[in-house]
Formats: sequence, structure tokens, C-alpha cells
Amino acid sequence: MPDGGYHADPGVLDGIASTLRNAADKLDGLGNSVPDTPDAGDASAALAAILAKLTDSAGQLVIGTQAAGDTVAEGGRAYAETEDQAHETVTASGGE
Repeated sequence: MPDGGYHADPGVLDGIASTLRNAADKLDGLGNSVPDTPDAGDASAALAAILAKLTDSAGQLVIGTQAAGDTVAEGGRAYAETEDQAHETVTASGGE
């Protein structure tokens, strides 16, 4: 490949997508272990609101991380397909 060109190893892209998806799955699994609101007297309502916000934020992180994994995987597939098509075009025209 000429200097300044681009190259994306499909195995590396698959690994990145897998890492993102696994991280999302593990974080999502933690959602089942959210503790009950502690009895904190007058502060119980505030603590419940904080826990709800944290839980919602973690859920949004799961969604975003899963989407990032899907996007990397799709980008890798599109990259490989484009590479294959370009190779076929160059080969068909007599190039190497």
C-alpha cells in the first residue's frame, strides 16, 4: 500500500466491535443489581432520584456502546466489501 494510504485490518475491527458489545452486555447485566433506595430519613427521596439518574445514565451508556459496536462492525463489513470490489476492478483491468 502506498504511503499515506489507509488500511483497516478486518480482524482488528471485529475485535473492537466485540469489545464494545461485550462491555455493553456486562454493563447491562449490572442493571439487575441496582440496590434498593437506602433508608436515609429525609434524604431518601433525594437518594432515590440520584440512583434513578445514575441508572438511566448507565442505560444510555449501554445503548450507546452497543450502537458503537454495531457501527464499527458495519463499517468493517463495508470496508472489506469495498476493498474486494476495488481489487476485482483493478485485476479485471490488468492491474495487480
